[in-house]
Amino acid sequence: MIIDVHTHIYPDHVVARTVDAVKARAGVQAYTDGTVDGLLRSMHEAGIDISVASNIATKPEQVDSIHQWLLAIGHPGIFLLATVHPDLPIAPDLVGSLKAQGFKGFKVHPDYQDFFVDERRIFPFYESAEAEGMPILFHVGVDPGLPHTVHATPQRLARVHREFPQLRIIAAHMGGQDMYEEAEEYLLGRDIYMDTSFVLRKMPMPLLERFFTRHSVERFLFGTDSPWMDQQEELQFFFSLPFFTADAKEKITGTNTARLLGLGE
Repeated sequence: MIIDVHTHIYPDHVVARTVDAVKARAGVQAYTDGTVDGLLRSMHEAGIDISVASNIATKPEQVDSIHQWLLAIGHPGIFLLATVHPDLPIAPDLVGSLKAQGFKGFKVHPDYQDFFVDERRIFPFYESAEAEGMPILFHVGVDPGLPHTVHATPQRLARVHREFPQLRIIAAHMGGQDMYEEAEEYLLGRDIYMDTSFVLRKMPMPLLERFFTRHSVERFLFGTDSPWMDQQEELQFFFSLPFFTADAKEKITGTNTARLLGLGE
């Protein structure tokens, strides 16, 4: 089973505007049209069985409507991450309620949501997610569309891990896009998951090998950041890497994510 742990989808009425905005702001091309159907077509072409999808709330009032839209998708090949917003108080039962509705975890993007990842105002959310065993997928490092203030640096995320050692943290973009030295110093070797999204083919090969050597193979998850990367090309490149056993490749492209998110339970 091949699983992509990091994809994005957008409602039909905003998808074109979103894709155009990302291209204009960050110079990033979309490889699908950003819709659910576009993701499913991409998965079929790539040979990916499951995609884990999210949609980020950039305003507090968007949270409920995003959840309603995601839950309405109802496709067996797409599993969902919930959203939160730091300006919206976290009710004590919120995380458990979202888990009961079928969400497998959360995705946060501190740059777009305007909070530093180690701010104490967000700690009640981390505490609830830790208690419920709900993973959180964090954008970490530089976002090309918002490069000037990095709200989730590897060092800040390491502080979160020290405060919440049982929280299931997924550090996107190999622990910190364009902040790899800091990711090496603060994240490698910790009980933190890293996904390969967006940066897998961008990192120099010696650096990539060093990351995969110094961090547990059990803590890597294959991800693409679709539609911002091509799922088929990313998967083919991953399987071409020479420094993995067949067993390690199977873990990274499927088993690790299935175990972490409880897929198939």
